[in-house]
Amino acid sequence: MLGFPNQMCNFDEEAGTFRFSGYDGVMEVRFVLEAPALEQIAGLTRSPETDYRAAFDQRRAQIEAAAIRAYKKHRKNLVFLSIADF
Repeated sequence: MLGFPNQMCNFDEEAGTFRFSGYDGVMEVRFVLEAPALEQIAGLTRSPETDYRAAFDQRRAQIEAAAIRAYKKHRKNLVFLSIADF
């Protein structure tokens, strides 16, 4: 079962992505969430003042649920998440 014991995430502003990890047993699964997907689910507008980290944290349960669904489909150790996954 996929779990998310580490609550860390990294936002790469230049790439416009969030990176976070989950674990399937002892295997690390890396996830890359596109910023436009977060903008849509959080109702954000991209701007220098936008607090993506707060939006990510507020919607963490929704993001993790989407990550689990995507991982179940593909079973890869690197999973990209877009708005289509929500």
